[in-house]
Amino acid sequence: SEASGTWAISISGNATTATSATSATSATSASKISAATWTVEEIGGVLYFKVSGVNKAKMDASGNLTVVGNVTAYGTV
Repeated sequence: SEASGTWAISISGNATTATSATSATSATSASKISAATWTVEEIGGVLYFKVSGVNKAKMDASGNLTVVGNVTAYGTV
């Protein structure tokens, strides 16, 4: 299916034929995804969640999550 509407990300190229890339500019498999001030990047098997280039959280391949702020369980979004 196709996405529609206004999205705060910049994507170019054809993701139908792309297989990998170091950024999300054109790939079906990317190691870095950027949207506005947020970036999610995989480095060495660890996902890093950044805001304006500053690490805010990371998740390793075992599912361990480390955050710099508070964690709220059973909250509302």
